[in-house]
Amino acid sequence: MTGDDNAVGVPLIRDQECSRDSLEDHHKDLVVEARNSTSPSAFIWALTFIAGISGILFGYDTGVISSTLVSIRSDLSHPLSTLDKSLITSSTSLFALLASPAAGLLADRLGRKNVILLADVLFTIGALWQAYTKSVSGMILGRSLVGLAVGGASLVVPLYISELSPSAFRGMLVTLSVLFITGGQVVAYVCGWLLAQREHGWRWMVGLGAVPAIVQFALLLVLPETPRWLVKAGKTDTAREVLRKVYVTDANAIAEQVLHDIQKDIQEEEATNKLNDRASLRGWQ
Repeated sequence: MTGDDNAVGVPLIRDQECSRDSLEDHHKDLVVEARNSTSPSAFIWALTFIAGISGILFGYDTGVISSTLVSIRSDLSHPLSTLDKSLITSSTSLFALLASPAAGLLADRLGRKNVILLADVLFTIGALWQAYTKSVSGMILGRSLVGLAVGGASLVVPLYISELSPSAFRGMLVTLSVLFITGGQVVAYVCGWLLAQREHGWRWMVGLGAVPAIVQFALLLVLPETPRWLVKAGKTDTAREVLRKVYVTDANAIAEQVLHDIQKDIQEEEATNKLNDRASLRGWQ
């Protein structure tokens, strides 16, 4: 072998060694990811159940109204007419529909966690307002406040859970949060059965809706914002710390990889938005 052949061969060997090292590193990353895919961390389970309280509130507030209307009788100054019952019932759905688009915009501006906290405040005020009101219009107002909370929470809670969950468990955890809605409806029917025969029992039915909201508000204060929103807000170091809590094994390495993927995804999203804006401007010209 000539000197020229040796000169060419050495870089080739180095390139092969580098490629082998890269493959080994990639394999280690896959092993680590597989190890982390066996089960969500305790942190993620706790986060899912705390955020899922919004589902219980959704189910409870939409389910309890059936027992409430039967028990009100003349407590709101006069027996309820068909129109009164229709307005009380439909106001929740109407304001939930109106709140959903606004909740999406607020979640991008204020953060997912803050929107859920705001929903808890509305849940609490709406429940207590219904419990103390003495008029049909007051009942409609209380149900409307609950509707705003339902619309906001139902949109943002699945987003909050999905952005914090490892990709391997995202679908399962979001589905679990939806199951809380059915659980809330069951609790509402049980409460209606237990309180229907008590004097002014319907006030307890609607007022009890404030309890889960207050509990969730207190627990949610110790939970973090989602890494994606933190990165978009320029809080990369905070996002990194959150990701280290999400992943159990080799948390630092996986947190850096996921953080890099989030940053790349956001950059691509912003570039796409700029192109769409330019295309829209050209269309107007």
